[in-house]
Amino acid sequence: MRAFVSVADTGSVSLAARELYVTQSAVTRRLQRLENSLGTKLLNRRTRPVALTGAGRVVLERCRRVLNEFREVRAAASNGQLLAGEIKIGVAHALTELTFTEPIGRVRRKLPTVALRLFTGWSRELLERVRNGSLDSAVILLPEEEKLPAGVDGEKLGKERLVIVASRRGALARAQTVQDLATANWILSPEGCAARAVLRQTLLRANINMSPAIETYNYELQLALVARNRGITFVPERIFLRSRFRSRLRILNVHGLNFPLTIWMVHGKSCIGLDLVIKELSQGLVERL
Repeated sequence: MRAFVSVADTGSVSLAARELYVTQSAVTRRLQRLENSLGTKLLNRRTRPVALTGAGRVVLERCRRVLNEFREVRAAASNGQLLAGEIKIGVAHALTELTFTEPIGRVRRKLPTVALRLFTGWSRELLERVRNGSLDSAVILLPEEEKLPAGVDGEKLGKERLVIVASRRGALARAQTVQDLATANWILSPEGCAARAVLRQTLLRANINMSPAIETYNYELQLALVARNRGITFVPERIFLRSRFRSRLRILNVHGLNFPLTIWMVHGKSCIGLDLVIKELSQGLVERL
C-alpha cells in the first residue's frame, strides 16, 4: 500500500523508489502483488506520469486511511508518541529561505527515531496534499483573511509582507501609483505562485497586463537582476532586508498594492503521534521568524 500511494503521489515508479529507498523493480513487484490480491488494475503504466484507473482512485483514499490508522495504532501503543518513522513536511517556495536547520535539529533532539522529509511546492498545492493525506504537515503562506479548508487544522506562526522592489537608479525608483508600473518589466517566480496571481489580478483591475520578462524561483537571483536594472520584482520583505544587494535596491510604496500574508503550520485532522513533531517544528520556526 505504501508503494502504491507513493507512485500515485509522485506519478512515477522511479520517484517512488527513491522516496521509499528501494529499487524500481521492488516497487513494481509490490504494486503487482497489491493488484493481484485485489484482482484489479490500479495504475495505467503506459501514461507519463503514471495515471490511476477508476479502481485506483477509489483504493487510493482507502489505502491512505489504512496507513494513517496503522500509524495511530503505533502511536497509541507508545502513549501518543511516535516510536519511529518518517514524517513528510511541505515547505512553501517563498519560505524555503527561512533557516530550517535549527527547527529540524529540535525535532531530532527530542525525537531521534523520527526522520523528517521536506518537500517544496506552492502553498495551495501543499495545502491540498495535506488535505488528501500525502503530506503530514506543511508550512505555507495564505492571504491574511483566508481560512483553512475543511479537513485541515493549523496554527498561525507569523506574518509575511510582500514588497515591490526596484533598482535605485532605475526609471521606476520613484513610482507611487499602480499606473506608474504600466511599462514595468517584471522578474517573478514561475506560474503557480499565489502571490503572483494576486499581483496580476490587482494590475488587471487597473487595466495593466503584467508580462514577466524573467522567471526564477531564486529570490536572491531576482534581486540581483533588479540591482542590475533588468526590471522590478515582488519578494518577501525579510528576503529584501537580508539581501547583499539591498544598498542598490529600493522598496516601492505604491498606493493600492498591499499584500499581507499569514504563515501557517497546517496538518490533517487526524495527527495522533504527530503532535510533538509539529510542536517542536513550529516553535523552532517561530523563533526564526
